[in-house]
Amino acid sequence: MEPRFLIDAHVHLNNYHEATRRPTVENVAELFGQMDLCGIDHAVVISSYKIDLDRPSVEELLKLLSNNPRITLVEGLRWRGDSRTDLYSLETRIREHAVKGIKLYPGYDHYAINDPSLETVFRIAAKYDVPVMIHTGDTYSRTAKVRQAHPLLVDDIAVDYPDVKFVMCHLGNPWFQDAAEVLYKNENVFADISGLVLGEFTYEFERYVAMRLKEMIAYMGNPGKQLMYGSDWPLVTMKPYLKLLTELKFDADQLENVAWRTAATLFRIDVDKLPPRVAPQP
Repeated sequence: MEPRFLIDAHVHLNNYHEATRRPTVENVAELFGQMDLCGIDHAVVISSYKIDLDRPSVEELLKLLSNNPRITLVEGLRWRGDSRTDLYSLETRIREHAVKGIKLYPGYDHYAINDPSLETVFRIAAKYDVPVMIHTGDTYSRTAKVRQAHPLLVDDIAVDYPDVKFVMCHLGNPWFQDAAEVLYKNENVFADISGLVLGEFTYEFERYVAMRLKEMIAYMGNPGKQLMYGSDWPLVTMKPYLKLLTELKFDADQLENVAWRTAATLFRIDVDKLPPRVAPQP
């Protein structure tokens, strides 16, 4: 059973390993190559919360990706330190539809998602009706504070800002049940299934993750309303990660929602403007 479209709602263009470091333009070419290889029609590219040699700025990404019908850009927010994101510039990019969402990195950037200082950010998201993506759960960095990325904290802001649509990235891994409760309780909270492994799945871990996600789905009742497919490429290889989607055994309508409909609605992706799909390679 193949969905009509496939949107990867969570990819990056960062370098994560010094041995494979390359210019962003080459990472862009590799992204499109992997999308063609795997039959991905559209990808949501997320910029980092900091800018350095391995993490391109949102301005650089806009130069490379602006007006590409296969890409939606979400801007990562830096909220701590001396180089905080300029909210005026962020709002301008959102108002001009250059970026279609905001990504927050609690834990990595050493704040909790329910920090009162974020009110202005949430007000901007509500004003322009763009989703706020949130890193939840385990972190790639040893210096991050994982307690600040707990999915239960998302319930606080979901209640306080009912006009904002929040996306829990990575399903709060390993707190899947807590994430399921937040989704079940709050209709303005969504989640992507990205980044549950680094690289490729082992057989045992794939079965474990599929089991935990099936438990979440049973608890939620109708996962098609709030779950989105996403990989976290290049931290995750795309092709094996797609296999996880088939392991979850969604019915036809749920699969269409998880594979593309929910993401298309949240990020205002016009699927009628997508180019013809390149058949995935076996």
